[in-house]
Amino acid sequence: MAGNGSTMAPGGLCLVQDLANTTALDERSAARAWLGAALATWARQTGQAAPRLTLVEPDLAPLRAFRDRLRAWLRRRDDGFTVPARAVTVAVRAGRPVYAPQGDGADAVIALVQVELLLAVQTGSLARLKTCANPDCAEVFFDTSADAGQVRHAGPGCAQ
Repeated sequence: MAGNGSTMAPGGLCLVQDLANTTALDERSAARAWLGAALATWARQTGQAAPRLTLVEPDLAPLRAFRDRLRAWLRRRDDGFTVPARAVTVAVRAGRPVYAPQGDGADAVIALVQVELLLAVQTGSLARLKTCANPDCAEVFFDTSADAGQVRHAGPGCAQ
């Protein structure tokens, strides 16, 4: 669900991008709608079944806090992004990893994002997930340029 002219990150990294860009975590029904759409996109991108997760009111504050920490880390890219591990079930089927968060709510969403961050580090794709350099924008986008040198996303007012 990359927005504002951004290219959607490949595979499950789309969930990381989507969470970083969402503004729909202030109200439960908007957060639930966002999560349903984000998990459907994640499922299409990864070829896995979308986990059936729900968000309740107490999940919103921790999920917003995690999103804000993720955004801040994507801007500065230091070694300071640590999140306590959440439970994930992992299997290998037909030579491919299959994974799903255990539990529900914010912890399950964060668990899935953690797995995607780990996989993206291992494949090198995390380096292409960037924050737009336009200070009025800050959209998280996936850099598809040949040299990975793009610093602004392709949205209105930001294209290079």
